[in-house]
Amino acid sequence: MDDTLAFEALLRQLPTGSVAAYRGPRDGARIHVSGPAEPLPVFSVTKMFVAAGVLRAVDAGLLTLADPLASRLPGAPTGCTIAQVLTHTAGLGNYTANPDYQHAINADPGEPWELEKISAASTPETPGTFSYGNTGYWYLGAMLEGITGMSLGQYLHREIFEPADMASTRYPEPETSLTPSGYSTLWAGPAGAAFSTPADLLGFGDLFADSNPLFPSALSNAARGVHGFGSGAGAGTLERTALRRRGHDRRRAGALGAWRIRARL
Repeated sequence: MDDTLAFEALLRQLPTGSVAAYRGPRDGARIHVSGPAEPLPVFSVTKMFVAAGVLRAVDAGLLTLADPLASRLPGAPTGCTIAQVLTHTAGLGNYTANPDYQHAINADPGEPWELEKISAASTPETPGTFSYGNTGYWYLGAMLEGITGMSLGQYLHREIFEPADMASTRYPEPETSLTPSGYSTLWAGPAGAAFSTPADLLGFGDLFADSNPLFPSALSNAARGVHGFGSGAGAGTLERTALRRRGHDRRRAGALGAWRIRARL
C-alpha cells in the first residue's frame, strides 16, 4: 500500500480529533502528520522515556538491573530489584484509585503531590506477580535523580530527547506542567508527566529500531534485547501480539497517550 494511503487508513482507525504521525517503509525521512504540532501530554508513554533512561544508566555503569532498588535509592522499599520495578513485578502497588488522591487532584489540580505522599497512598501487592501500576516509576525517577545529580527532566533531555532529536519533548518543571484546564501533569510524575509530539515519538522509536544514524548507541544491544520490547511491560513497553503492535498507551482525564510501532512478529 502507498504510504500516504496507509496513513489515511491509520487515521480512519483513530478517534476524531486525534493527533498522529506516520513514517512508512518507503517514506525515508518524510513524516506524515495530522493535527496540531504543539507538544501535548503523552501520559504513560512517559514510562518508556524513564525506562530508556534507566537502561542508559545501566550502559554507563551507574547501576545494574539486578541491583536492589533500595541500594540505589535510600529509603525506597526493600525486597525488589530495579528490573522488577521496570517490569511491574515489584509489588509496589498503585495509587490512582485511592480516594484521597482523586480528591486532591479535584481540589488542587495544579498542586501535585511529591513521592512521599504518592508512596503513602499506594497499596502494596505481591512481589513477583505482574500488576501494572504507576508507583514504581516514581521510584525509578527519584533513583535517576539521585545517581546522576540531575533533575529527571535534565537527565532525560541529555540522554534521550536531545540525541534523538526530540526537540519538542520535555519532562516538565512545575511551571511548564500545566494543561489548559489547569491540571499539572506532575500529578502523574515519572509515570506520566511528559509532553511530546507524534513526530518526536517516531524519533524515540529509533532507539529500538536502530534506524537513526544520528543516534547509533542509544542503548546497548544487551539492554535493548533483554529489557526492550517483550511480553508484558518490559522497559515500559506493552506488547499487543494480536495487533502486531508494540508501544504503550494509557488514558487520563478523557485523553489517550499512545505510541506504537509495527512489530515483526
